[in-house]
Amino acid sequence: MWKMILADGTELTGFSQNGNNYVSAEKVDESLFANNLSTLTLTDGEEEIVLHNAELVQQAHYEGVPGLEDGWYLCFREKTPQEVVVESLRSAAERSSGELSDLQLALAEVYEMMLGGV
Repeated sequence: MWKMILADGTELTGFSQNGNNYVSAEKVDESLFANNLSTLTLTDGEEEIVLHNAELVQQAHYEGVPGLEDGWYLCFREKTPQEVVVESLRSAAERSSGELSDLQLALAEVYEMMLGGV
């Protein structure tokens, strides 16, 4: 059996492997993976695969497909270095736009106070 160790140390156990998919008898709560795959360790006790900056590609259940009825298939991949840079830039831009908006709001409040005092 395989287990997954997420970046925050959370361990998910009871997976079998089918190609590059990890199969769970139960559907896995995908929110566990949100912002928690900077390091993903997959191990069966003998083999260990470590993914950096990973993402969940999909979690699929193939009901009625012969040979694939054994559970929920999870597939992960590593993001490319370019994808990591783009995400960093997007995140920085979002933070900056939020700070700019806060600054604009503060200035508007100051102007309102100044005008209200006239």
